[in-house]
Amino acid sequence: MVFYTPGRTTSYSSDKIENGIRFHFLGGAQEVGNVACVIEDNTQTRILVDYGLSPGDPPTYPQESPPVDAAIITHAHLDHIGMVPWITASHNCPLHATHLTAALADMMWQDTYKISKIEGYPLPWDRRDIEDSDMAWETHSFGVQQSIGNWNWEFLQAGHVPGAAMIHIKTPSKSILWSGDIDTRNTPNVSGAKPIETDILVLEGTYGGREHPNRLEEELRFVNKVKEVVNRGGLTIVPAFASGRGQDILRILHKHAPDLNVHYDGMGKRVTRHWMNHPEFIYNAEDWDRIWPWVRKVGSKSDRKKALSADVIVTTSGMLKGGPVLWYLNRVRDDPNSAVLITGYQAEDTGGRMLLETGKIPIYGDVVEIQCEVDKFQLSNHAGHSALIDFAKQTKAKHVILFHLPPESVDPLQRDLEKNGQVVHVPENGHSFIIE
Repeated sequence: MVFYTPGRTTSYSSDKIENGIRFHFLGGAQEVGNVACVIEDNTQTRILVDYGLSPGDPPTYPQESPPVDAAIITHAHLDHIGMVPWITASHNCPLHATHLTAALADMMWQDTYKISKIEGYPLPWDRRDIEDSDMAWETHSFGVQQSIGNWNWEFLQAGHVPGAAMIHIKTPSKSILWSGDIDTRNTPNVSGAKPIETDILVLEGTYGGREHPNRLEEELRFVNKVKEVVNRGGLTIVPAFASGRGQDILRILHKHAPDLNVHYDGMGKRVTRHWMNHPEFIYNAEDWDRIWPWVRKVGSKSDRKKALSADVIVTTSGMLKGGPVLWYLNRVRDDPNSAVLITGYQAEDTGGRMLLETGKIPIYGDVVEIQCEVDKFQLSNHAGHSALIDFAKQTKAKHVILFHLPPESVDPLQRDLEKNGQVVHVPENGHSFIIE
């Protein structure tokens, strides 16, 4: 199999380690997405944490992974799981995740494969590799001790989305806490991450240098905007990620505006059913027994036409790169009474980023102007700057390794982490470093 890594050749060294822990980022260092890191020590235990890709035009990929004893996957978002089928195809290693993350993986890979065919970008894996990966899962609950080689490890709740995990690793010489994507707040569908003491903390920094508004106030601002649009006779379209944001929006609307006529379209419907089959990972999971019958699920072309008469449509894709959202937007784009409410991160070279910056968006090959109101709400499920600094301090880690962050977040995070008395490491993709 030929690995497609335009401009991203691997430089991994397999030299024997005398002491300490070696970290080698294949992706996700000083960038958001493409997360992949090889960790090993002198006992010759070697693991890979995550193996994602970043959506864009074209998508970007991590560097090629060396053989590993196992891959541990923190959660089922594409920038952490999108390249995993290549691992099983190339190295035939076991995959570890929570039960819910593994349950969601197949649909994420199938959707990625479908989009690659539609958009014409190459993938280094195919459907046969998905089948092999589906068979390679070893799934776990939070707080259950596992072992790989000479290491013991466990999953801990990360917040962020249901099923997302931190990884706590105990090697013979050091303990490591890999944060994954974390949120220390309780959000609509998941409880927040709790710090534990460790020697080395590998910390995501997506929102380094930035603070979130008060969560409840922002949720109410969102609900009030929806009501405003409905009262003026418009349709509210909410582009939402299939795993996490869409379900948050549904729970928020059900709680604060249960009289609204809300329709739900896209892959998120299948994700939600998996959630309901794994209630141990959901905050107040029994609420979904009321939310799910309340929301109207779009399952056909006729349902989609009926949804145009709704108050709110929640649908994929969250970055407006495809999916049903473009069908709906194409039909209301000239209506100034309607609105598109953006609630999630919009990567470069995506329709959502273009819409926010220019008021235009590509729809079915044409760049069109959108007359609808466009507004953005900060409903992120990543920890903000102060929360990251406080989390790191409470771990009492001597060393903090920063990853999954834009370059502009490095300086503010490094400065405030050093005020904690912690040694900060800012890795580069393709370069190894050892912590003794």
